[in-house]
Amino acid sequence: MHRRAADGGAPVTGLRAERAAEVIVCRAVGGEDRGSGYLVRDGTVLTAEHVVRRAVDIRVRFEADRPAEWTARAHVLWSDARCDVALLALERDGAGPGRRVRPTRFGAVRETDTDLRSSALGFPLFKLRDDPGGATSYRDSCHARGRIAPLADRRERTLELRVQEPEWPPERRCSPWEGMSGAAVWAHGRIVGVVTMHRREEGFGTLTVSRADGWFATADEAGRRALRRAGVVPALRPAVPWWRNRRLLLGTGAGTLAVTLAAWSGAARLTEPPPLRFRIVGACDHAGRQLDNESAGFTPGGRYTNEILAPDGQALPLGASGESGTVAKDGSVHWSWPCASTDAKGTYRARVTDETTHRRTGWVPFTIGQLTPYTCAFRQENGLWYAGISRTVTAVLAPGASDPDDVAEAQCLLRRLGFPLGARDIDGRYGSYTQQAVSSLQTQGGLTPDGIVGPSTWKVLRTRTPSGS
Repeated sequence: MHRRAADGGAPVTGLRAERAAEVIVCRAVGGEDRGSGYLVRDGTVLTAEHVVRRAVDIRVRFEADRPAEWTARAHVLWSDARCDVALLALERDGAGPGRRVRPTRFGAVRETDTDLRSSALGFPLFKLRDDPGGATSYRDSCHARGRIAPLADRRERTLELRVQEPEWPPERRCSPWEGMSGAAVWAHGRIVGVVTMHRREEGFGTLTVSRADGWFATADEAGRRALRRAGVVPALRPAVPWWRNRRLLLGTGAGTLAVTLAAWSGAARLTEPPPLRFRIVGACDHAGRQLDNESAGFTPGGRYTNEILAPDGQALPLGASGESGTVAKDGSVHWSWPCASTDAKGTYRARVTDETTHRRTGWVPFTIGQLTPYTCAFRQENGLWYAGISRTVTAVLAPGASDPDDVAEAQCLLRRLGFPLGARDIDGRYGSYTQQAVSSLQTQGGLTPDGIVGPSTWKVLRTRTPSGS
């Protein structure tokens, strides 16, 4: 059992965005540096030691540029360079949240051959944004979600947190994670460490974490007193999923019913979301063709978004291929890419985010090469005209038609009859120009001008003679 908080509430058991802090530091040498921190209990902020080293002024800001924003000055209550951890005491002349806060829980990480779901909230450099309302800039929050590999970095006694890699030009010498140091790392409702470093040689998706279960051993007596007040004790309970506990206590009106989980702990594991799967299929080898995807594991009925990077590394404007949508009932998404001769040649990359679980796929490449344009080669057989692309006389075509060859055949026949098709001409896409041309043809042929090609319209297309011939 955990002791109740001083304000009468139970300890907080998960990351709370309103308690993540920007730590703004002025040093004797001049300039201003930034780091991250977390309000672990009333008046106490956890951060990294190197963030506040040799600081002459420390400001801690919460909920920046939001209605509940507040800032307070702080001083170092305790710090230890060996484990790179510090506790800050907020000075009471700062504007507080107007209420006391509940203490957080800390946990240990067992060295086992498994990974531990983890997250951290901080303010790194790659989140730098320009303020649309002025000439200033700001850092937005980064919710880094990933996994801890417990058996990594055992000699150094640190943790390795693997997260989604930020996009960052390799020629830039600074790290995209600058400013993330000091962010509290959470696993299953407990703080298990603090982000202290990004080693560039390990890639942009790996962060080094000072582990909370090692702080007490390195601290002096004053440090141990400060850690105890913050909630760090010599023997921290391991951070594990709730279903690994042997017994679950269910409160009832008659008393407490102890339910053994052993019989259905295997079923609990089934709640682990399936892995995301996203693969691009098809080839852009001909103008008018379309790339599709095979996907699974997304949250049925939830929202998804996708991103696409051009061959030069620039993000394409949203809407290039339907940037968002609703996940299908089978967990698949509706990603597609219409191939066009105007596309830049080279290798593109796409990734999809499940907005319900905030999980992402990796970057999936696809290539746009030199596309073969459609050409019309007219010939007449048994009184019917063909353009040499498709021989259908029954296919139904409308805006969004999936077979570009049938569309291109109809476009060739429309152009033969003198109907304009716009600047794209024969491109295999059933656009507004094609639809308008079909409606005009239907009107001249005595058909209902609905803009949809069916058997009756195909008959007119393949038998009609151009005017003036």
